[in-house]
Amino acid sequence: MTETTPKRILFVDDEPLVLKGLQRTLRKRRAEWDTVFAANGKEALEILDQQPMDVIVSDLKMPDMDGMQLLTKVRERHPHMVRIILSGNTEHEVTLRSVQYAHQNLTKPCDAEILKQTLAKLFALREILADESVKKIVSQIESLPSLPSIYSAIIEEMQSEDPSIKKISAIISKDLSMTAKILQVVNSVFFGLARKISSPQEAVVLLGLETIKALVLSVKIFSEFSQKNYSWFNVDDLFNHSMSVSANTKAIVKTEKLSGDLLNHSLMAGLLHDLGKLILLTNFPRPYKQVLTTARESGQNLWDMEYEAFGTSHAEIGAYLMGLWNLETPIIEAIAFHHRPANSMSENMGLLTAVHVGNAIDHNGQASANGDTGLVCDAHYLETVGVTDRLSEWCQVCSLLAERN
Repeated sequence: MTETTPKRILFVDDEPLVLKGLQRTLRKRRAEWDTVFAANGKEALEILDQQPMDVIVSDLKMPDMDGMQLLTKVRERHPHMVRIILSGNTEHEVTLRSVQYAHQNLTKPCDAEILKQTLAKLFALREILADESVKKIVSQIESLPSLPSIYSAIIEEMQSEDPSIKKISAIISKDLSMTAKILQVVNSVFFGLARKISSPQEAVVLLGLETIKALVLSVKIFSEFSQKNYSWFNVDDLFNHSMSVSANTKAIVKTEKLSGDLLNHSLMAGLLHDLGKLILLTNFPRPYKQVLTTARESGQNLWDMEYEAFGTSHAEIGAYLMGLWNLETPIIEAIAFHHRPANSMSENMGLLTAVHVGNAIDHNGQASANGDTGLVCDAHYLETVGVTDRLSEWCQVCSLLAERN
């Protein structure tokens, strides 16, 4: 499909007045979108069986077949489609459950301009993850890491009708080595807690489920890589950098008073933004060692060297894996575009902006044994999203955070 071809979008809502309002509002976008409307889930599936669509935008609460049930079937039958849920309910539980079947959750009623921007970002992300260079590298990887079972168990408990901190703590405690590492991280300077935490349950109570969820996934992933097999790459340095970026990201998101969902995602996005480096490291050790050496000695950007050697970079590889693991779309977007945010088509300040700036602030002119050199922010991108004047304050906030740590 070329850029000039209108995207085909199916809107589903059981309220006739809502559908009529959508038709009226979106009429001016006929050059960009070819819109089709369905009054219920059954009708939507019949339409999809007869004609291909790029996007489905469904109301959450509908009789007979609700939005969750509909998008679950769409995911099974038409996995290529972008799936968006519209909900008048902004409760965290709805957003958490929507991860399983929707790429994006938007508040109802949804402004046409917000929908346009959301679709632009989702299509840009889908295209970068479908790039042939990414597929080529992934096809050469003997085995991608599997989503840790302990993380899946925690997610399942969090999505239960009555999630229990005690049960989640018990799940974590079963893995003794990971529990020790999590407690080490929780008691480190990155969190700056007033007292020492001695159990997973204390950590969950003090830091919250979202923070613990992010720590479980990242700690488990990093623990799978043996430092002794890669003496020329410092895994601990990468983890500490990732922790710093997550702290910077969260600080920027809080400073800008972004949504609670993005605040929850900030730690995960920061911790996993460089995950692709570990995948390249373990699957292509010799060529990747050369890439790191060349980047360090020449002062060139590491990701540019990765593109020359592999046709893609650690950003896309990491995002591809997060896509397979069905992580939240803002996290995948932030990982995929954290070096080249302008490619995301984002026009507003968001999680990607915070990760991009937080990453640059942590590197800020410091050479690294892992090949990274001093980074600068994408000035044109920051101007596009209208936050250029916020950069100095963000740098100050992150600098104070680093001093406290």
